[in-house]
Amino acid sequence: MRNAPPRRHVLVVAPQCRSMERLDRLEEAATDLYDVLADDDLGACRPGLPDGRPSLVTGHNLTSHEIRALIEDAIEYAAKRNASLFLALLGHGFVPGTTTTLYLMGCDSTEDRTERAVNVGELLAGAANHGAIPSVLGIIDTCHAAGASPPREDLAAGMRNGRSRLSLLMGSLAGEEGSGLTFSRELARVIRKGVPGSGALLGLREVRQGVRGLVVGQNVSSWEHDGDGLAQGWLWITRNASHHHVFPGGLCGPMAREELTAALGALDSEAPATALPSDAQSALECQERLKDFPDSVARRRAERAVRSLLIAVHTVKFIRSWLGSDLTTARLRRALHTQLAWERRLPSSVLELSEVEAVDRLAFDHPRADPDCRPSVARFVALLAQDARKDVHDEALARWALLIDAQRALNDAVEDVTGRQRVRRLKLAVSLHSSLTGDWPEEVGAWLLKDGGLLHREDFRCPTADRNGTESAVMAAVRWAETYAAALDIKLKRIDVAAPSRLLRTWRPEEAGVAQRLGVTYDVVMHWSRRLTPDLVLQEIEPTVRDKSEAIAACDVGVPVDWLAEQDTGERQVLRGHLRNGRYARAIGLTHHTGVDDDLLDMLLAYTPVLLWPHTAAGFPEARHGSLEHDWRDMPEALVRAYQCRWREEAVKDFVDLRAVWDDHEWLRFCRLFRTAILPAQTPDEGTP
Repeated sequence: MRNAPPRRHVLVVAPQCRSMERLDRLEEAATDLYDVLADDDLGACRPGLPDGRPSLVTGHNLTSHEIRALIEDAIEYAAKRNASLFLALLGHGFVPGTTTTLYLMGCDSTEDRTERAVNVGELLAGAANHGAIPSVLGIIDTCHAAGASPPREDLAAGMRNGRSRLSLLMGSLAGEEGSGLTFSRELARVIRKGVPGSGALLGLREVRQGVRGLVVGQNVSSWEHDGDGLAQGWLWITRNASHHHVFPGGLCGPMAREELTAALGALDSEAPATALPSDAQSALECQERLKDFPDSVARRRAERAVRSLLIAVHTVKFIRSWLGSDLTTARLRRALHTQLAWERRLPSSVLELSEVEAVDRLAFDHPRADPDCRPSVARFVALLAQDARKDVHDEALARWALLIDAQRALNDAVEDVTGRQRVRRLKLAVSLHSSLTGDWPEEVGAWLLKDGGLLHREDFRCPTADRNGTESAVMAAVRWAETYAAALDIKLKRIDVAAPSRLLRTWRPEEAGVAQRLGVTYDVVMHWSRRLTPDLVLQEIEPTVRDKSEAIAACDVGVPVDWLAEQDTGERQVLRGHLRNGRYARAIGLTHHTGVDDDLLDMLLAYTPVLLWPHTAAGFPEARHGSLEHDWRDMPEALVRAYQCRWREEAVKDFVDLRAVWDDHEWLRFCRLFRTAILPAQTPDEGTP
């Protein structure tokens, strides 16, 4: 079928090496790992070798040549069946000399002969670059396991031009010894047990975190390259054994069943409900039976559980009937993410939940500060309504609140949601585009926008054509905007600052201000001023940039960023060719600080609406890329908050050293409004990279 999930093949190879100490638990660890990966309810993999050959290969006589042949056979078999390949390698490994390249040792290998060992990264890169293999997942349990990660250029410049997917979970660092195959054995245990509180599928991060607490003396690490912007779904390692699915049509979620089982079971053997309540009627009947029990801690717990179930059931029925076709997975995910962010308890990964599971989570896992689940559930429903553009003062919403006795909670939620919406209604746009040289301008333009429409327009003269003069003009524009905000009784929170590349690279407008930094009070977001007055080449690219902006905003799984290292940007003509060919379909991030100049920023910003780059010499190495995932859906405001934490000398996010140009959908719309309705002054065509 066209929409069927891709097949998953597995090959586990675990050779003993004659020149090294015998690994007593090698076969046991390899078997445990193969069993969970081949389990239909867990790893869901099929044998990875053709002709019915065993895909669990261990032994004392397995040469390095035979290992390479096995892996190559598995690659060709996966490609023939268009299957993802899960490759697990266990045993002895070494890195030669001062390199970090991992070699797996066969029975004939020695630590001084690379030709008699298996270059793991090379084979993994070859598999990932095969056009017929959707993705490759690797588990490496050797000494120096992190040396299995191939060089980025082997994927970026491979046969698929970077559009490959490779995830690795490794039991030790490149300079670290392994011990007793502990990593593989504990990994199998985690897969069998699952990770409570996570979704139906476990990815790299959840499994890695689950294993790290169990493996002592080794640093479990991970590595991922996900360059296929058109790939469906995300890279998952196993199904979550701790995830309880909701039966089709059922209204009782897994957390409700777990709490009801425990709470009712804590009563004496004559418990009032041997069968768990699962809908409103059975919950009401259970409530009545509980009244026959004497007051106790156990009875009160059971009453709370049944009451929470009633709230959850009524809420699910209501949002299904009220939202109808407006109830979508994306809206559920956005509302739940926003709610959990407000409660400062975001999960470590994206939750794939139905409406039953989402409400179930809020009803049975709410903040301790709330007396019960009603505030969390009410805010969630209000957020769903706002996202679907439903009237939060609708009588149907009020009737639902009355049914679950949550009128006050709903009123608070509506006030909070609409208050936050009012903050976003008013924006100040300030532009430095009038400078013909791309340097400090003689004046800045300012526009006050309400609900995306133009309210007022004013120019502010810079006392001097330098940073101090420009910042003085910007602060004058802010004071001007605040007078209108006060008259409208709408808070001004967002300030969009557009500047040419030369100033984007060096200037930090959020730090402007004498008495107080501008970024303390306002969310200051940087934009590229050349979008206001684009030349013909930029106008040609504009639809593509607009499509990318919408795709970035719609992404709710992972971080939609293509990271470029220094070697990727050094050859500008090659980079220009990649950009023209549409190679980078997402946001672009630079991992390096050195070599970032005005021309590079101009070239990249012509093709992407979102550009990230580090402003420190240390750069933004791959190990820190994962720090963006938790806060990506709150960008670019999350970056502003990170700056604020650093100013206050509080704990900061790992991405605090990034700078960003964020030309989102609203800014691109303003640029079109600027050109059509605001009639900008003509500027010379400076050419586009």
